[in-house]
Amino acid sequence: MNPKMPAINESSNTANLSGFSWVEGAEKKMWSIINNPVDALLLPIARIILILFLTYVALRFTGKLIDRIFQLKRIDRKKALTLSKLIKSFARYAIYFVAALTLLFNIGIDPTPVLASAGILGLAIGFGAQNLVRDLISGFFIIFEDQMEVGDYVQINGKISGTVEEIGIRVTKIREWNQRLHYLSNGEIHHVANYNRVQMRPLVSVTVPYESDPELVERILSEVCEEIGRRYAPHLVEKPSIYGVTDLGESGVQYTLMALSHPDQYWLIERELRRAVVIAFQKHAIEIAYPRRVLQPPNNGNSEGNEKTPG
Repeated sequence: MNPKMPAINESSNTANLSGFSWVEGAEKKMWSIINNPVDALLLPIARIILILFLTYVALRFTGKLIDRIFQLKRIDRKKALTLSKLIKSFARYAIYFVAALTLLFNIGIDPTPVLASAGILGLAIGFGAQNLVRDLISGFFIIFEDQMEVGDYVQINGKISGTVEEIGIRVTKIREWNQRLHYLSNGEIHHVANYNRVQMRPLVSVTVPYESDPELVERILSEVCEEIGRRYAPHLVEKPSIYGVTDLGESGVQYTLMALSHPDQYWLIERELRRAVVIAFQKHAIEIAYPRRVLQPPNNGNSEGNEKTPG
């Protein structure tokens, strides 16, 4: 006789017994539902509905409580909005976790042995949660270092530009100008260009043909700078000025106007500068340079001479 046969028979018997025990458990459950449907079926369903209802109430109450707390605190609006959404995100994950455990206990599944044997950290790593840990740490440093806040216009990794809608513990939401919403894992954010920090420098370049009078052009641009500086003084840190001639291109001479403004008015100042330049140039009959081609009639004498060959 093969000495390994008893072991095989024993394992198969164990598997059969476990299978029968599962069937017996299901049969007992069915008989309990038939004999006492109130305690075996209706009460568990009622408890599940109650847990779901309390979870919904907790989510709504927590959100309103967090908003109320930040309304009472004297914190900058953007920072308060950023922190409130971050805390809401953390609270939402915590409430979902507690609700899931409660439901499991209610339906007769005890997750405690699994958590106790593997450990929460080991369980997370077992499910490939290394990226989750990275996202959580990156999100913490984004908030701690004040890289961006809700409402800021930012450029992420040199590719995605838009307004920050939410900074969560794992995901940051960026909405582009065309209203596309991007969900970025915090661990994937390597470079942040923030357009809403203290001050911005509007730069407007305008090119005029070489035939234009430089003194007249500079005088008109100076008048434009004075006009914009007077009209938008509350939004400016430094009034607009002529930076000077910044390029000599194929089509003409390039002048650059610059200013220093508050971040929220950066694009407004640039738009108004361009508009004022166009109106002023049209008023003084100064053209804005554009690509052009000059055609000259051929010189017959030179062409004939070029056709001649020596010797």
